[in-house]
Amino acid sequence: LGCCYVSKPERKIVLLGKTGDGKSTAGNTILREKMFIPKVSANSVTAHCERRQRKVHGRKITVIDTPGFFDMDHNDAETKSEIVKSLIECAPVVDAFIIVLKVGRHDNEVVQKFLNTLHKDALKHAVILFTFGEQLEGKTIKEFVKDSSQLQKLVDKCGGRCHVIDNKYWKKRIWGNKSNRVQVKNLLKTIDKMVEENGCCTNEFLQKLEKHIQEDEKNISAVNLSPEEIREKAKEMVHEEYVKRLAGVATGTLMGAFLGIDVVVRSVVTLLTPENPQAVIQIVRAAAQNMTQECEIGSYLRAGITAAGGALCLAGAVGAVVGGVTGYKAAEEADSVNDSVTRAVADTYAKALHVNEKVQDLVSVASKDIKAN
Repeated sequence: LGCCYVSKPERKIVLLGKTGDGKSTAGNTILREKMFIPKVSANSVTAHCERRQRKVHGRKITVIDTPGFFDMDHNDAETKSEIVKSLIECAPVVDAFIIVLKVGRHDNEVVQKFLNTLHKDALKHAVILFTFGEQLEGKTIKEFVKDSSQLQKLVDKCGGRCHVIDNKYWKKRIWGNKSNRVQVKNLLKTIDKMVEENGCCTNEFLQKLEKHIQEDEKNISAVNLSPEEIREKAKEMVHEEYVKRLAGVATGTLMGAFLGIDVVVRSVVTLLTPENPQAVIQIVRAAAQNMTQECEIGSYLRAGITAAGGALCLAGAVGAVVGGVTGYKAAEEADSVNDSVTRAVADTYAKALHVNEKVQDLVSVASKDIKAN
């Protein structure tokens, strides 16, 4: 009898983190080759989303290095473009989000940003990877985490999943805890177990992006182009289209979609419906500018749904207006992109939970109003 070789599944990994914490070099360590150029400047605004892949421990690993979204302070077109590009690279599913943090004197504000912006659904698919492991100075990573209540809270929310590497001192060691090779192998095992328990991370928006990519692939002439080149060309076309269609959406709202926040995802997907997205945008802005008390949400939702109901799916319009109103207000009041994301997350969930019990009634009433008119 011959031996049956079972290949290990491919993995798609997304790196999240602050500029300067070793995100790009962590990507190189995972892929065991210098494929990302580390950002030497603290200014992350000019950074771009990049994807690299190669075989590691007998399987194809894709690493997506995102810009330093968590320390950006601009709500500009370039930032939005990079968020859209990151979403396209993630489509249709992601196996793991890797939160990259630096060992050393830790900035609790950075950890708090992750706690504020990553919802439990995203954290189910997250692993923390500490860099600069040599700075542990004899401590284990668990002991280091225990020293900070904020860090411990984040690790706990990630199911206790954390690993540590050192991009400088642990390169050449081939065994033991102070070996990048050993740590990466253990990291991939952790991801395998996490995917087995929690599945892959996806949402309606990522599925919609994948559908559009595949549609564009069919329309591209295959002359002298490999399947990989056709897909890259299709992704470029989808990126250009979506950047234009989402030009009026706040950066914080796009980040909410990237992080998989359900209500925000629904909002963005609805805004992308071809029938009449401008109607919903106008409703969202009008409602946001006039909503002064939480109890008023219901009336503005009803008005918004009634106005848009002829052109949009009612259930989708609810999601668009709920997510859009809160996201729009958060972006208007925020001083930075990160502040906008944080506020959008907290605000959207608070409002969504408040409205959730009323949604079906609102849809029913609005539907009757539309039919009557």
